[in-house]
Amino acid sequence: MSESDSSFGGGSGGMELDPAFASIPKNKSCLCIWRVENFKLVAVPRESHGIFFKGDAYVIYHAEEIKKSTGSSSTIASSLIQHIHFWIGSEATQDEAGVAAYKTVELDDHLLGNAVQHREVQGNESERFLSYFKSRGGVTYRQGGIASGFHRHQSTNEPRLFHLKGRHTVRLFEMPAIDWSYISRGDVYLLDLNEVIFIWNGSKSNKYERLQAMHRAKQLRDERGKTNIVIIEDGEEMKMSKDELKLFESKLSLKDKKLNLNETIDDNDDDTRSDGAHIKLYKCSDESGTLKVTEKKVGPLVKSDLESEDAYIVDNGAHGIWVWVGRRSNPKERREAMRNALGFLQKKGYPKMTKVCRVIDGAEPMEFIALFKTWLDSNAQKGLGKTYTKGHIAKMVSSQFDVTTMHLHPQLAAATQMPDDGSGKKEIYRIEQFKMIPYPETMHGIFFSGDSFVIQYTYNDQQNSYTLIYFWLGHHSSLDEQGAAAIGAVELDKKMNGTATIIRVVQDKEPLHFMAMFHGHMIIFKHGKRSGFRNLQYYDENNSENDDTYLLQVRGLSKYDTKAVQINIYCISQFNFFFHLIDLRASSLNSNDCFVLFTSQCVYIWCGKGSTGDEREMSKVVASSKSKEPIMVFEGQEKDEFWSHFPSGKEPYASDKRLGEHQSALNNMNDHPARLYEVSNASGRTTAIEIPNFTQADLDEDDVMLLDAWTSIFLWIGKNSNKTEMKDAERIAYDYLRTDPSNRDSDTPIIKTKQNYEPIHFTGFFGPWDRNYWTTKSSYEATKSMLHATNRSEIYAELIKEKPKQNILNRTTVTKYSYELLLKPADELPEDVNPELREIHLNDEEFFQRFKMTYAEYTSKPVWRQKELKKMAKLF
Repeated sequence: MSESDSSFGGGSGGMELDPAFASIPKNKSCLCIWRVENFKLVAVPRESHGIFFKGDAYVIYHAEEIKKSTGSSSTIASSLIQHIHFWIGSEATQDEAGVAAYKTVELDDHLLGNAVQHREVQGNESERFLSYFKSRGGVTYRQGGIASGFHRHQSTNEPRLFHLKGRHTVRLFEMPAIDWSYISRGDVYLLDLNEVIFIWNGSKSNKYERLQAMHRAKQLRDERGKTNIVIIEDGEEMKMSKDELKLFESKLSLKDKKLNLNETIDDNDDDTRSDGAHIKLYKCSDESGTLKVTEKKVGPLVKSDLESEDAYIVDNGAHGIWVWVGRRSNPKERREAMRNALGFLQKKGYPKMTKVCRVIDGAEPMEFIALFKTWLDSNAQKGLGKTYTKGHIAKMVSSQFDVTTMHLHPQLAAATQMPDDGSGKKEIYRIEQFKMIPYPETMHGIFFSGDSFVIQYTYNDQQNSYTLIYFWLGHHSSLDEQGAAAIGAVELDKKMNGTATIIRVVQDKEPLHFMAMFHGHMIIFKHGKRSGFRNLQYYDENNSENDDTYLLQVRGLSKYDTKAVQINIYCISQFNFFFHLIDLRASSLNSNDCFVLFTSQCVYIWCGKGSTGDEREMSKVVASSKSKEPIMVFEGQEKDEFWSHFPSGKEPYASDKRLGEHQSALNNMNDHPARLYEVSNASGRTTAIEIPNFTQADLDEDDVMLLDAWTSIFLWIGKNSNKTEMKDAERIAYDYLRTDPSNRDSDTPIIKTKQNYEPIHFTGFFGPWDRNYWTTKSSYEATKSMLHATNRSEIYAELIKEKPKQNILNRTTVTKYSYELLLKPADELPEDVNPELREIHLNDEEFFQRFKMTYAEYTSKPVWRQKELKKMAKLF
């Protein structure tokens, strides 16, 4: 059976399949986790998914059935996307890590090599890995491992102290002991006593982690059925009730806080987006029997750099190493790809925790594709003319535009970037002398590359009215004019009390909706106001003396995305106002498009062999702006009269016929899903932090968010975001485009939208959208009060009962041994040493050195506290 025959089973290459893998559901979405125990894989029960012991190694298999929307309420199942991760704890042995890596290869063989392989290291996992556990409140790192006697994943009732990190994707780190020395003012901690969870918020901790701590504690309470949650603010411990304070101090005495509290503050809680300007490509070869890695290129990269006969390493520095294995590469290269990548990692001196991922030709994940400037579809144009790249949105699914469908299915509006059909009300202003001057309605749809324009567009849905403010920047307009257009857009927004969505549009990068406003009749001429606007006479129907000749190229696949661009122009002004000659040549023609040639005698529509019927119909619309009936001219059937209008006559031109059509906008959205980033300056520097598997709940009203929809960049402004973040937001968007490893176009449209005034082509990226979400969302204080109100006071009575004191042997009579000897395993201790009472064999001086207290003080502590102190001294 070939790789293309199935995505599951039967490919173990003669190797006996591990019985652990027999439980994997075939051709279904699932998440399976195994822990390495005594060189074997043992399944982790579902209720313990997301809990990882730092002394262990794991194998994780995730499969997701991708569905593609058809634009209606139905969906069509697509391929099964498979990922295998092997996770290495910070204290896992080399043998355990090796078993996990080997079993990953074994499972991949069973899956016929179709899965993406990931190497994950504790604390630096990929966003994809972390996203698997987002619904479970994030990942939890526990102390110990299989070698330490933790043979089961079920939690115990022992008290535990957890350090919470992460504003969006939560990580819980179990501390070695419950002690103030493991607590910092800059962070949030959960003291989990099972029946009671104390949340301690450091005075310099951030509000996001405080909220996350409450959500995580509530989730634990819901799982257990009865648990009190007590929120404590640093310095306000005495505000707890008498019973709460007594219980808290039985674990963390306030007398020890000032002495032992860690004052270090670490605000590096999330990975920020990397600068991919120096991404590198290496070719791997083992022809001589020894692996040879040769640098092939420094970014930007394109798909054609990868050849299916070979294997390559894409080096994104400390942010990750990718191994790409071609479909026609040899089996050895496939099996050893991950090992070779780890060798490359070591040779480069990158940190051991650097993420490493192996991908297969034809099954590349979005994270890998995003590193490339272009990733051509298999049916894309190979020659001149229109080509499909990952940034191109093609025609509408249907030529009949149904506005109601957009509001019923906002994901369609998001995919096409069409909030409505463009039939709303528009007011257009042209920048003249740095002021906005109303643009005549008769000129709507006619633009000049030497000018900048501002368009205020208003439309209605079934309930509300929305306003979009576009500012359009011609290629040859001055920077001052462009600045005036941007300021003009902001001023219009202010008049509307800041409720409008502002969109920056650069000539030739017009989004679909922009063109839809002109109903298939958008023309861009060269020059502008500074050149006297001689071009206005092109559309002066009453000027019979207008004998200018010019050529328009018509592009577009439907009424909603057709525009004509003046590519060459030959003008002679009867007033000798100016003389301008711009190479009007037949070589400008292209077999894939339609062109409209305007002359003083007639109008020609030239139709290339690769042009579509829609393009020809739209050309008629453009040509109809003149009173003359257009003459249709088909490629290969031109008469000499047609060529006579070109100064150089007939010449060769691009004639490669289109080999395939653009895929639909919906498929483009599936292939290149949107990515959300939080823009913040909370740490004193502006950062952009990616949020995986985002929903509306991830839009924080205190921040600016950046949504990368590939064909456009949205900046979402939270109502409480600070002025610095708002000011830096647009710069962040430019920097984001500039540093993208795929070498993005800096003229990609940037759209500013504000909280509570989001258009549907923004909300469609977030799944179900609740217009009342922020009005009904509980604040921090409200959530805190709600959790406190559900606490039950009777829980404390049992917990704060005095425990009987431990029987104490006569310490003065036992033999004393060195601390080093008492650290030995139980079977190597002297016969008279009880492994559970090692501490009594220390002399007074060494006991105080290790426990920071006298033996009498130690014995006065509760039993649980004695255990914690012994753990800290490594005598437990």
